[in-house]
Amino acid sequence: MIKFPYYSGDIRISTVLGHVTLDDFIKSHQKPSPKTSKTLSAIKVAVEKGDKEEKRKLKSKLYSFTPSIMIPFGRRRIYDNIASFTGLMQLDFDGIETEQKAKDLKEHIFHEHEEIVCAYLSPSKRGVKALMRIVIANDVDHYKALHKSVSEEFEEYDGFDNSTKNAILPLFISEDKDIMFRKYSRAEIWYKTSYKKKFYINVSETPTKTGLHDKDYNKVVRLVTSAINEITDEGHPQVVKASLILGSRVGAGYITESEARYLIENLIKTNDYLSKGISGYVKTAMWGISNGISNPKYYK
Repeated sequence: MIKFPYYSGDIRISTVLGHVTLDDFIKSHQKPSPKTSKTLSAIKVAVEKGDKEEKRKLKSKLYSFTPSIMIPFGRRRIYDNIASFTGLMQLDFDGIETEQKAKDLKEHIFHEHEEIVCAYLSPSKRGVKALMRIVIANDVDHYKALHKSVSEEFEEYDGFDNSTKNAILPLFISEDKDIMFRKYSRAEIWYKTSYKKKFYINVSETPTKTGLHDKDYNKVVRLVTSAINEITDEGHPQVVKASLILGSRVGAGYITESEARYLIENLIKTNDYLSKGISGYVKTAMWGISNGISNPKYYK
């Protein structure tokens, strides 16, 4: 199950308020709360009047999201706090001449590009926003390389906004009862990048640094998140492997034991396959962490 953070619409408040599932994200755009719907209608009026200051004030009352990345609850929306990538990429098309042309573009990109998970109109109704499925990025450079290849594909469309290469760019909630969507599992996966790079984790049995570091913590979380998210069968051996690795990083001091247990339990609960036997897989994961701690592995 895909989840990602949501935030206050006030860009000065950048801490994660919680996490939303992809399904609930789509539902919230199809039928937002009456309060959100009222604010969005006011934003549309402000855009039509060209009142940028009023638009800014109104947007601060909305929720925003970062669909491409996972950041833990309570942490700030900065690159150093990215724990993992979700397998989604935000697309944005702005400044379209008419609402009808925006609707036409929404339908076109959804039908012509099977990687698109959902497509909908922006609050102004003169833009289109979309989420597309991509291979889960290994790091920020990989994500940007994926985005570059995506931009080469979509820049032919009017209003394509290249700023979405910024993985932490907030995406504000909108309203479109005719939002177009397909199941994430049925969407094609975009793999293409504009460069070739070998991604690997280099570890050693002797420490090269001491103490907790955000970079190493994030590396651990990305590695384990990716390992659990990719499980679709033969759960126990894969959970054993992932939890032993996680335990070895606890032993190295890159993540605390309580953080590690919390992380893997939540990953198990949100994995479609593993959620069918949560208690057994969690028990296996706890065993793996406990045993991995005694065999610390350090990043070189």
